[in-house]
Amino acid sequence: MNRRKGAEEMVRKVAVLSVVLALCPASLFGQRLLGKDKMFVRFTNIRPDAAKVMVRLHVHPNHHEPFGWGGKTIYVGHDGEGGPDGSRYLSVGQASPWVDVGQYMNRQGTRSWETYLSPLLCGVMTSPQADGLYLLTEVAEGRGTRVIRRLEIRKPELPAKGTDYPWHLGYGTWLGGAKLPTVGLLVPARPALGPRVYTLAEALNWQLEAIKGFPDVGRVPSRFVFKTRAQRPIFDALGYRGYPPDTVEGNFGDEIHIHLKMAKDEQNRRFRAHLQAKGLSPRDLIREEDWAKVRELARDQRWGLVTIDPLMDERGEAVKPIQFYESANFRYELWYEELRARTKKFVADRPGKRALTGANYSPHMNVWPDVRQWVGPFKAGAMTMSWTEDWWWQLPEVSPQVYGFLLDGLRLAGSYHGAPIQYYIMPFQGSSADNIRRMHGLALAHGAKIINHFVTDTQVTATWDYIDVTESPRTFQAIYDMIRGIGAVEHRLYPAMPAKAQVAIMLSRACDTWDTEDLGGSGHLYSAKFNVNNDERKALWMALRHAQCPVDLILDEDIAEGRLEDYRVLYIVGAEMLAAAAEPLKRWVEQGGVVYATGGGGLLDEYHRPQTSLYQMYGIKGHRLVREVRHIRPRSTLPKAQPLDIVRIRPADSGLPAVEMPALLYRETLDPAEGARIVGRYKSDGACAAVLAGYGKGRTIYLGALAGMAYLTPAMPPSSQVLPTDFPADRRALITAPIRWAGIVPPVATSDPLVEAQYMVGTNGPVVVLTNWREHPVDELVVRFPGLRHPERVRSLAAAGYFSGHLHEQSGNELEVEIVDGTGQVRTRLEVVDFLLLD
Repeated sequence: MNRRKGAEEMVRKVAVLSVVLALCPASLFGQRLLGKDKMFVRFTNIRPDAAKVMVRLHVHPNHHEPFGWGGKTIYVGHDGEGGPDGSRYLSVGQASPWVDVGQYMNRQGTRSWETYLSPLLCGVMTSPQADGLYLLTEVAEGRGTRVIRRLEIRKPELPAKGTDYPWHLGYGTWLGGAKLPTVGLLVPARPALGPRVYTLAEALNWQLEAIKGFPDVGRVPSRFVFKTRAQRPIFDALGYRGYPPDTVEGNFGDEIHIHLKMAKDEQNRRFRAHLQAKGLSPRDLIREEDWAKVRELARDQRWGLVTIDPLMDERGEAVKPIQFYESANFRYELWYEELRARTKKFVADRPGKRALTGANYSPHMNVWPDVRQWVGPFKAGAMTMSWTEDWWWQLPEVSPQVYGFLLDGLRLAGSYHGAPIQYYIMPFQGSSADNIRRMHGLALAHGAKIINHFVTDTQVTATWDYIDVTESPRTFQAIYDMIRGIGAVEHRLYPAMPAKAQVAIMLSRACDTWDTEDLGGSGHLYSAKFNVNNDERKALWMALRHAQCPVDLILDEDIAEGRLEDYRVLYIVGAEMLAAAAEPLKRWVEQGGVVYATGGGGLLDEYHRPQTSLYQMYGIKGHRLVREVRHIRPRSTLPKAQPLDIVRIRPADSGLPAVEMPALLYRETLDPAEGARIVGRYKSDGACAAVLAGYGKGRTIYLGALAGMAYLTPAMPPSSQVLPTDFPADRRALITAPIRWAGIVPPVATSDPLVEAQYMVGTNGPVVVLTNWREHPVDELVVRFPGLRHPERVRSLAAAGYFSGHLHEQSGNELEVEIVDGTGQVRTRLEVVDFLLLD
């Protein structure tokens, strides 16, 4: 009990100090460097032998300005600061002058608060080289005045050469270079706020004492993989285990995108053979101005002029749609071949091991699971582990919850051949302890089995990504709690995946290709300009999750292959869809499926030819899509977006709510066919904005405005540190109307739309993951089970109290199951994340 109180008191003190710092005037922290005449060090040679010493003093910057990530290194001898001249060594008993080190110290690191402790690495060079570390180090705010630490180090057992932290360190970025016996110090950049100077050993022990005081609850997982880069004592104390001995990881790169090693001549040869096999004509693959020159050439000579590089005009637009589409996608196919060969070799070189090959896909800047990169390699068997990262606070998204959409893209990728998801959850400044917990709940609820915390080292051993020493107790507490809590429910959770949904959002290879037209059809999405379709899909996904509706993602090529049969509702966003998907889609609707379409409704095929065969299904004779804005950064763009018009939805007996909402970014007018119902009009001219149509046993709704954008905009928070709450219920009801038409009942629903409930099923029974997307606890949350048989027992990890081991082995502390209107339900208090075991 005393250990727990000690840890809580430490966390409380850090929190109080952070509040105090928030009240400090901004001018106090105005400059980057601490500055001259603010901090000094002095060294004295106290060796028991005759060896002389010089100190290689490295100031580790934790910021790229003004000295670069390598920081500043000076050599301190009997004449003060200088170079590594052999004549400058300190004799035994000799002290250096006071050296102004404040002029090289940053006032704040990239992942630190105002309590930043600047790392000073005092590597001791001896002449002649001798074992043992003997040094008197003094730190003062003046030249011998206001001394804040005198430290006498005598370590005769320390060899002159070694690699152990914290007594043998290099210098520069990632502590490279020659390792020396080192006195490592953490010196306050603002001593008025906290004057203590720590040695690295003291700081490490302080962190370990904090962890030692954390409650010994739950268990360390044996099947879930938790990874990080940390000092071994921290790694072990927090409960990290890494991969089991039979598993190896093949990392094919960080934040990668398509890159081909194949020579361009061979790419062209393969591309021509591919096009010829498809029966295409060179006329569709060569610029018009060139065709007039080559039309008289022999067939083989014409093909020689076809290249894999996309044909673009001066505006960056494709001039030959067939060539553009085939060029973009065939380059991805070649990339898959190269990745597949690397995977094959990696596996062959490690017989008897479970070999996981993957590459971290960056979500920057669009959180966009482009089919060709995020799904295609795994469907093609080119890699065996999908992988991405959060960094959500760095992007102008509406909420970190949208990363669930990205994870569902990777879940789809893994559904073809069983590729597990690895997910980076970054535990740095920008993500609070509670948001670290939320991101764990999100990742696990959407199928991640490998959690990577990237770096849990301090500012000493990292450059810009680290956990600040001062703030580490509460970050470590969140990590510790999640690891051990997940271990407690691992028996149920590890073999479980989200239950098959009845609702899907279509991802389209055709649409992603044309939405990357500005990139030539392929490339890194960081700077992609045409992201509105993807953001509308994310927004619809958010609305569906707020309505407690489970959602899967599906490809247009999956629809072409007949995989839509398992679903009852499909959402389509964007103008392009594979031609091969059109007829299977129509048959599915005819048999009772429901489609919600917007933003072009897939009415163009991959070659940009009209798909008029879909008009009857949609109940239209034509349409006109105006995409006024195609690039957004949601949190910065949407609050300032000017409506192109206002849409008024008429409820009548359509099952739709009465809604008035802005048409943002896109405005599509529809020409309704006979028998179709106009359920929405534009305010400005009365033009048709929404059509409801029956087709066979199914129905479709085509909405000319982007309801997802209209749903997000009122809730848009001022910064990433504020969770959005003001989502309009009437617009959510419009978006989710197809769910009601199809009679879909969610397996689990909560009384709060901002509590995400994910029902997961596996070999050891069902589990529900609850994630609270409000900044405050929900004191009385009702969790209902409308789509399930009444559970007889419901056990909550949060309500189970203090225990060690597996939750399913505990007795008592069950939530009371009530039957209300024929549906089972429980009541609980939800702070951030909880796991419910259903029996």
